[in-house]
Amino acid sequence: MGLAREKLQPAAGPLYGFDNLPVGVEGTITLPVTMGEFPRQVTHSVQFIMVKSESAYNAIFGRPLQSIFKAIASVPHLKMKFPTPAEIGEVRGNQHEAQSCYLR
Repeated sequence: MGLAREKLQPAAGPLYGFDNLPVGVEGTITLPVTMGEFPRQVTHSVQFIMVKSESAYNAIFGRPLQSIFKAIASVPHLKMKFPTPAEIGEVRGNQHEAQSCYLR
């Protein structure tokens, strides 16, 4: 993601990957994350655990992010909805892009 290593905070212990094998933790970093499009968008600071691993993804959002944003996700619809000061915001996935990530 092009982040400077100096910005990482120390973190202890391994993280276990999808294959249940330990992955070394490089550190943690807190970054602003904006979801939605103006005017139905919201920004929160989210702490990420950085690992060195080959992946088609730059970041994986899990339940902590959903909790921070008060978001409701629908995996079959590739959609997430969340409250904003200007009504309900949403983020939509793209089925073709999602499939190409799995193929990588």
